[in-house]
This record gives sequence, C-alpha cells and structure tokens, in this order.
Amino acid sequence: MLSLIRSLARSPIIGGMIIALLIAAFALWGVNDIFRNNSNAAIVVGPETVSASELARTYERQLFQIQRDNPEITREQADEMGLGDSVVQRLIAETAVDAKADQMGLSISDNTLFETLRSIAAFQNPFTSQFDPGTYASVLRENGYGGPLAERQFEADITSELRRGQFVSAALGGVYAPEIFGEIRAAYNGERRSLRALFLQPSLVDTPEAPDDDTLTAFINENARIFERPEQRRLTLMRVSPTDFLRDVEVSDEDLQALYDFRLENGDLAEPATRSLTQWPAPDQQTAEAAAARLSAGETVSTIVTELSLGEEVALADVQSYQVPDSQIADRAFTMAAGDIAAVQSQLGWRVVRIDAATDPDTPELSELEAELRDELARDNAEGMMLDALGVFEEARGNGATLEEAAMQAGLIAERIDFVAANGYSADREPALTLLQNPDLLTAAFSAQQGFATDLESYGEDGGYFVVRVDEIEPARLSELSEVREDAAQFWMVRETDDRLQTLVDDAQARLEAGETLDAIAESLGTGARVETAVLGRGETAGPFSAQLVGQAFRLPEGQRFAARAGNQTTRAIVLVDDVISVDPAQAERPSQQELTNELRNDATQIVTSALINAYEVRTDQTLIDQALGRTQLQ
Repeated sequence: MLSLIRSLARSPIIGGMIIALLIAAFALWGVNDIFRNNSNAAIVVGPETVSASELARTYERQLFQIQRDNPEITREQADEMGLGDSVVQRLIAETAVDAKADQMGLSISDNTLFETLRSIAAFQNPFTSQFDPGTYASVLRENGYGGPLAERQFEADITSELRRGQFVSAALGGVYAPEIFGEIRAAYNGERRSLRALFLQPSLVDTPEAPDDDTLTAFINENARIFERPEQRRLTLMRVSPTDFLRDVEVSDEDLQALYDFRLENGDLAEPATRSLTQWPAPDQQTAEAAAARLSAGETVSTIVTELSLGEEVALADVQSYQVPDSQIADRAFTMAAGDIAAVQSQLGWRVVRIDAATDPDTPELSELEAELRDELARDNAEGMMLDALGVFEEARGNGATLEEAAMQAGLIAERIDFVAANGYSADREPALTLLQNPDLLTAAFSAQQGFATDLESYGEDGGYFVVRVDEIEPARLSELSEVREDAAQFWMVRETDDRLQTLVDDAQARLEAGETLDAIAESLGTGARVETAVLGRGETAGPFSAQLVGQAFRLPEGQRFAARAGNQTTRAIVLVDDVISVDPAQAERPSQQELTNELRNDATQIVTSALINAYEVRTDQTLIDQALGRTQLQ
C-alpha cells in the first residue's frame, strides 16, 4: 500500500478529513474514553453504561451486514422490522452480563486476546497461514468496522465477548442434559397428525363487479398506509471509485519486482526461514578456523574447547534472522545448511558457528504471483489517481464551484437521478440501480437537506467516495385514484372475493356444528370444494396442507377443528385433527446428548441473562436511543 500512502499524503482532501474526524470525535465523545462515556449514556444497567455512540456503532454494523447481503433494504425498513429495538435489547443483556463479570473480577489478558485474534482464519495471510495485519484491517472494513479506531473498537468487542464467555462457562459449565431429554425430544419429533380438511377455493363465490370510482376512492382512504406515495427526491450525485481509473493505469515490471521483493523481505510470501545454531567465541581467525575444521571432522566439542581455549557456548533455537543479536553472524548463518560449521567474523570478534537445524520454506516465484501483485499495484495506483482527482474536486468546491462544475474540473461525472423514494424505486416502480447497489448513497440522499451538497464521504467495499445533493423533494402523500386505479381495483377485487369466501367458511362451520360432515358440505357446494386427508409430521407439508396450517394442527388435541388459509393463502380450509399418532421413544431416532446439552445451556443462558437484567436497575434515554438509531436528527 506504499503508493496509496503517498497518495494520501499529497491529496489536499485527506489532511482536512483527518483533522475533521479527530475534532468531531473529541468534540462529540471526549478524549477520556471514546468507547464509554457516562455523560452520554443511552442505556444504564446497574453500574454499567452504554453510550449513544456505542449504540450507534453497534446498530450501524448490524445494518451494514444486513444491507451487504440485502442491498434493497433501507435503514427505515430495517428499523420497522425491529432491528433497532433488537440491538437495544441485546446490548441491555450483554451489559447485564458485563456488570456481573465485573463483580466477579473476570478479565481477559492481552495474551489471550492476541492468541484469539491469531487463531481466527479470516485474519490470516493465505500464503503463510499466519496472522496478517493487512488482512485483519481489510476484514474489519468488510464487516462494518471503519475509521482510524476500527481495530481498537473490534478488540474491545472481542475482549467483552471473551469475558462474557468466561462468565457463561463459570455459571453453566456443569449443566448437562439428562438422558430422559433424548426420549422426550424423540417423542416430540416423531409425533404425527392425521388430518382431514375441507378446502374452499375462491371460485366458489361470484366474481365481484368492477368497483366504481367512489368505491375505489373510499377503499384507498381506508387503506392509506398501503396507497401512500412515499417521499420522492430528485438528486445530483458524484461518485467515484478506484475501478474508474484502472483503465488508465500501467504497472511497470520494475514496480512489480519491487513489490515482490518487499513482500519477500517482510515474510509475507512464506513462513520465515529459521535456524538453530550454537556458537563459541575464538581468540582469533586462525583458532576459529582450526576449531571449525576439527568439529567438522568429528572431534568432541569439549576437547576442542579445552585445547583451543574457546569461550562459553551460546545456543539459539528456531530463531529468525532478525532475532540473532549479531547481524554478521545472522547473515552467514542463513546461508548455511543444517550440520554446517564455519568460522565467522562477528561484530565482537571471531566465532565458531554450527548450524544445528535449518528450515527454508519454499517461496513462490514472482511468475506465480504476477497476476495478483499486478492487480494490487494497479489498484493502489488507481487509488492514488482517484485521490488526486478528488483533491481537485474539493479545491474547486472550496473556491465556490457547484457540484457539477467541480466534477467537470476534476474530470469526474455528476449524475442526475430523477425522483426516487427511500427504497430506491421511483413512483412507477423503476429501480435506481446506482442507489440500490450502494445503500450508503441512498441513506445519505435521504438524510441530506435540500439544496446543499453533502461532504465527501466514503462508500462501498472498493474504497469509493461520493457527494450527493438533493435538488427537489416531493413530500409523502396519499396517492390519487388516477395514479393507482389499476392496483386499487385489483386489490379491492381480491379483498371482496376473500370477504365473500369468509362468509362461506362461516356457513360451513355452522353446518358442521349442526352435525353435517365435511364430505356432505363439499358435495353440496360442488366444484371448488373438496375434502383431502394427510398424515404429517412437524414441519412437513403436502399439497394444500401448508406449513402454517400444519403448525396450527400440532397445537391442538385429537378431535379439534380449526379454520385456516391453505395453499397460496387464497384458498380457505376447515381442518379436523382426526388422530394424534405417538411414536415409541425407544424406536425413534434421538439427537445426541451433546446437541441437547448445548440447547439446554443456551436456554439456561437466556434464563440467567434475564435474571441478571431483573437484578439490576435498567434505565434508558429514549431520546438518545432514537438519535443513535437515526430516527431523529441531532440538535
């Protein structure tokens, strides 16, 4: 990354960004402790606190990971699905455990943390299988840990997780599932239900006539949440990533060789060479050479040491070159093979050196790594070119140029994006792919004020940057009939048909209560009504017997009946649980005791955590929580 560092140093935007980050961090959270700030506590559990900044970071990482796999999900949608509240509850539970761990005096040593990090395969160099700082930093970025404090934040999180693990092990290490649990689970899993159901299809009712405008207008008003036209924004966007500059990059063979040599010298391409060696001080060159010759001939060490007045031996085991105190001895030793003996002039005089063991791992040739290294260099050079262009862009903006003018001066592109909603789609359901593929851009666009371009921000996994300006905002409103006539009419028809079918279900239920059979009712209703049977286990389905329907059946005893939706959910069903078929636990397949023990410990962990939460006073500041989750703007 040397070229990237040089680019960072010469790009005028970077200095200002770093200073701004530091000022913002210190101004918002203070310099005493960025990770816990009692004066900014969003959550208090007994003696422990969770600051608004910590809550925000945790939420952002969870949201980042969700949007990485599901880019169409917006921040608002994630919060509506309960992500924010889930993060708050998880932090309350973890903080309760932290408080108890503090009380018990549990701690994690730096060595334990270091060994844990070293053992995580994702952080290891693929060539050496050793912990690699560059890979470590990259993986953290990919999982939502960004900024200059990313490693410190992650290591603080890992330390907390390890300490909670200590507490759980101490509290629940002796919990084991008894044998009878296996029998109970086998009986539960093996149980089956014999079901008989009357299925009623929508074709049994008359097709409703098309609704008039008054009916549709009333229907739209009654279902305002469904027919609301969300806020729409028209945007101007400048975005750029190193990929945009790759076509202009040429990597020289000299740079390729230099990077290979740098990696080789730093041990990034293979395990480092090691030597185990023994050395004896000698008074002069002649004595050292004589001793080396006699040792090579097989004479005993003690005889030679006594007769030639050699000094006390010094042994080093499995050391790398830099670990040999004398560089001249190191240089010579690492050209020698196991069993070699030589007289070596060191910085402190002559020495007799014997190589007791040597390892020289195979190192891939430049030709084997050329494509990978060339791509890396091209990427670094492209990053430098991008940063230079952004420097011109920011300088132009600082001199009063508009977003479009600054982009033109820097050779960048300003995109116009017509009205789009926060979900990344226009009112006509056309996707804004640029925004859908990059959720950070969409979030920024719907957080910005109209008429003002945002500051330069990073986005994506490729190290890109963007600036967005909101040019116009169309507020949310209820859709006009003319805008949703077709959808509203179709929805009304489905709803009306379903209401009519519900009347048929109610009538069939009444006839069953009066003593009629399912078969008699089906025959009287004709085509569209039928009776089917099935014998199913938990989680099994068959034809119109959907998972939801079967799940309802397993909550009822033999002889009970219930109404449900079936098939594609437009078909209705009246279901009778004819028989509950038990299984002989001795004949059923049992889960392993370890699996049951793990489940029991997980359940016990939840119970213990709930007890801890109840044992401590829990206080929350909803205003700070809403601000941390992005529900309200900081004042």
